[in-house]
Amino acid sequence: MVAVRFLFLLLSLYVLLLMDSSTAQLPGFVSVDCGGNENFTDEIGLNWSPDSYILIGKTANISVANETRKQYKTLRYFPADNNKYCYTLSVVPRTRYLVRATFLYGDFDSNNVYPKFDISFGPTRWSTIVISDAGTIESQELIFLAADPTVSVCLSNATTGQPFISTLELRQFNGSIYSI
Repeated sequence: MVAVRFLFLLLSLYVLLLMDSSTAQLPGFVSVDCGGNENFTDEIGLNWSPDSYILIGKTANISVANETRKQYKTLRYFPADNNKYCYTLSVVPRTRYLVRATFLYGDFDSNNVYPKFDISFGPTRWSTIVISDAGTIESQELIFLAADPTVSVCLSNATTGQPFISTLELRQFNGSIYSI
């Protein structure tokens, strides 16, 4: 009996050692490090890409106490005007996704004026982002059914400060979840 338990324990340990962190990255997962400048894999195995293809806006490096994740060390910010500034992501039509946008201010502009601006999903206003603490991550999530091969997430209408974004994530749902 002891030998069986020992063998089971050894087998379990072997399986754990074989598992590598890259298993967290699934097809249909997109993770954008806004303002970042290089690809990297985080501690849970998600692959992050920079948004260097975005030609509008500026990038900033920030440092917030107790926040060590690389994707929260940078952000991209845009002018406080009446324009929409959009990220366009490729999707598979008739597939469900979760889109998540996060915002960590970190007083990137040294103004200590908490930004307030809108985020929209395509042409539809999604939410108003209200920053109330420089060191707190604000997050917005939306589940949608893709109708077209691309979707846009846009920032606009700053009432205070400048619109900015820290990360943008897209997660494709497994076909067995939320059937169409």
